[in-house]
Amino acid sequence: MSLKDGTQDLTSNWRTEQMIKSLPITQRRAIHGWCMYDWANSAFATTIGTAILPVYFVTLFRDAFGQNASVLGFTFTGSSMWSLGVAVSAAIVALSSPVIGVIADRTQIKKTLLKTYVVVGALFIVLSFFSVYTSAPWAWVLGCFVIANIGFAGGNVFYNSFLPHLAPKELLDNVSSRGFAYGYVGGGLLLAIHLATILAFKDTDHVDLVTRLATASVGFWWFGWAIWTFLTVPEPEISNPAKGLNVRRATRMAFSELGHTFRQLTRFRVLVLYLVAYLMFNDGTQTVLAVAGAFGSDTLGISLISNIATILIVQFVAAGGAIFFSRLAGWVSTKKALAISLMGWAVVVALAVGFAPLEPKAHPDFDYQLEYTQAGVYKVIAGPELSENRESDNDWTDLYGRILGRTTLNRLDAAELAAAVAKSDVSRFSISVKEGPLAGTTRIGQNHPSKLTGGAIDWWPRSVRNYLWEPLKISVDLQWLLLGVLLGLVLGGSQALARSLFAYMTPATRSTQFFGFFAFVGKASAVLGPMVYLLLTGVSDTRMAVFVVLLIIVAGTILLRWIDPDKGHAAAAEEDRRTYAQP
Repeated sequence: MSLKDGTQDLTSNWRTEQMIKSLPITQRRAIHGWCMYDWANSAFATTIGTAILPVYFVTLFRDAFGQNASVLGFTFTGSSMWSLGVAVSAAIVALSSPVIGVIADRTQIKKTLLKTYVVVGALFIVLSFFSVYTSAPWAWVLGCFVIANIGFAGGNVFYNSFLPHLAPKELLDNVSSRGFAYGYVGGGLLLAIHLATILAFKDTDHVDLVTRLATASVGFWWFGWAIWTFLTVPEPEISNPAKGLNVRRATRMAFSELGHTFRQLTRFRVLVLYLVAYLMFNDGTQTVLAVAGAFGSDTLGISLISNIATILIVQFVAAGGAIFFSRLAGWVSTKKALAISLMGWAVVVALAVGFAPLEPKAHPDFDYQLEYTQAGVYKVIAGPELSENRESDNDWTDLYGRILGRTTLNRLDAAELAAAVAKSDVSRFSISVKEGPLAGTTRIGQNHPSKLTGGAIDWWPRSVRNYLWEPLKISVDLQWLLLGVLLGLVLGGSQALARSLFAYMTPATRSTQFFGFFAFVGKASAVLGPMVYLLLTGVSDTRMAVFVVLLIIVAGTILLRWIDPDKGHAAAAEEDRRTYAQP
């Protein structure tokens, strides 16, 4: 399968499968083992990065500080603090990967480094289980996540660097997409187990324990399945090995070769331009993935169960999406297929900015539902789950001790609760009273997710709600689910094709070094994106932050127009010939 622009024979995908089957058994086993690492570590991306831990962290943050915390005049929310953790861990990987990559290209330590990152990452995910036994659970969880995310992201640098050594260039799309498909299914399978378990204990006193066990299990899953990769994927041969290295000499050599590479960047103009485009569109896509769970909980009021269910569906849809876009690349070209997937991303993010919970109208739509009984009191039919210091407002905290948690209320207490819901500056709730002296009383809190006031672009979600969500009676949980399906379709294609296109233009003799650059750009974008989200959330709101992410994705997609993959491939081949010709 060629990566040239232009329509290709529809039988190219069949020929690709036959080519893979004709490879030696040891090579096919290595490809399968390489794909199994995606199966192993994708549980981190789903459970830890998106579905469970971000939502759990937001809960811990609110328990400690309320809706937000102010430091030196800057407002932090749960989701913005989470994005800061993502940015810090990504920055560490971004700065270290190119240097370590040079050393790995000159010595046979790729597998050793991969194992090290896996052990560290898996260990700290397991340690996050003990947050409840610390004085600041939110800080413990965030600290464990930062270190574990370094292990996850750092390990991916060396995992990706194996790709150019596993199969011929014409099979890279297929192998890369297959790896992502394995990952989506593997991560989705464990997430399905987590969902079933949390649902089983949802209304018990053990739900916190079960949630922490779910996150800890990711460490065992990740390390356990990675053993398959360690046993089947061989260490790539080194064309010009460096001997007698110690830490000092290795560091000096790494910086020397990095300087040499930078001076020779004119040889790799196409690859450099592609990295600029990748910086932009990856900045957007990775930011969406990093903050989606926290954004859904923080801004939209998406429940943990709904978030897990949506991410679960995304996983299995994305597996099919990865295979579909691999075939699409065979029909139209890798670059065009990648551009199509990114345009799909733009549509998804635009709709995400338009998420808007429906305003409660019918009695069952409200958080607090009070109904009058023959005994002359109000029975609390339904109420939101909250801890004693979930709300930081003093009046609300006082109300918690006197009213909240009771199953019946007299008229005065019911009226006071309704007034608190409406007037408290931190209330995210709504209340409806049925029959009795307060019949027809409804109140919506000032911070209720359905409130759209004050945001610079609130006109957009308000319009989408008025003309789409409201007429079709689509709740915010269903909005989240539907858009998750659309996201899954483009997620697999964009990730797999971005990686295979880079591998196609990368010299095999410098695979780790160049994938170190790839990781540097990827993690630099993973730093910039969450930081942009953090800053815009602090000075504006979360919707504006997501809107800017949309603009970044569009800019990166436009820049792809000037990428010529075949020129990039020719430059990589010339570099390999030059390296092998050296004595």
